[in-house]
Amino acid sequence: MIRTALLTGFASLALFAAPAMAQNISDISNTAAGIGNTANQSALVMQRSKGPFAGPNSATVSNLAAGIGNTANQEAFVKQRSGGLFNGGSAATIGNTAAGIGNNAGQMATVMQRSGGLLSGGNVANVGNTAAGIGNTALQSGTVLQRSGGVLGPFNRSNMQNLSAGVGNFAGQSALVRQR
Repeated sequence: MIRTALLTGFASLALFAAPAMAQNISDISNTAAGIGNTANQSALVMQRSKGPFAGPNSATVSNLAAGIGNTANQEAFVKQRSGGLFNGGSAATIGNTAAGIGNNAGQMATVMQRSGGLLSGGNVANVGNTAAGIGNTALQSGTVLQRSGGVLGPFNRSNMQNLSAGVGNFAGQSALVRQR
């Protein structure tokens, strides 16, 4: 009888805790490989976690063109919000890559993150654009807006990179990071 009551108690606890510990995970990718390829992608990710022990939000968006004469273009918008007593933070990674000969990589990325709670987790945003090889162009426009609140004030971290590596390459970037 005691064992039945204990098992019922644990089962009830698991049912009540499951939604409170939920986490959001999104992975979106687009790839073109070979000769004369084009990889275009427009991605929208919206995540929200809430509850006493809300899990973290995690989003990964990638676009890749590899070979000869490739073009990789991406527009990505990620909005993440987490709140709760002891909630996890948010992490977003957005990458755009063209690798080979005569490639073009263009990206417009926006990341909006907000976390709050008594002991909330922080926000992390990584945005990268890469063209590697011979005669490549890498252009990027990136915006990262981060806001965190809580008693212990969690961290905000943003990393934005634009890379063109090889021979006869051009890399251009416009970046805005606002953290509060």
